[in-house]
Amino acid sequence: MKLPGTAWRTIHRIQNRWWDARAVASGYCNARSNPTGVPGEGAGYTHWRCALKRAHEGKHRFRNATWGDDLRVTHEPVQNPPGQPWDRRGTLTLRQERAQRRWLEGQWAQMRERRREAQEA
Repeated sequence: MKLPGTAWRTIHRIQNRWWDARAVASGYCNARSNPTGVPGEGAGYTHWRCALKRAHEGKHRFRNATWGDDLRVTHEPVQNPPGQPWDRRGTLTLRQERAQRRWLEGQWAQMRERRREAQEA
């Protein structure tokens, strides 16, 4: 069955919310390395969630990627990296999508302004 792209994004968002709720109910930390989805306001991918249990000590970890409160992701390999039983899709949440759209519109406005100034000079 062929569904439009908006339907697939909606399905993936619902799945992500369901898996997030299950992870929190199961006692996982579930912190994100890129909470907003906007470039420069975090690192890593939007579907990364901390795979350690809630109230853990030290950095958050998604497989071999770790990050602290500053959201800077580093690669620290371990033999058997922890993972949650539910992998998320890379689909942005509505909030992340709105924030990313606002950021892109700001970037485009700056680019238009620079071009306008270059033409005037």
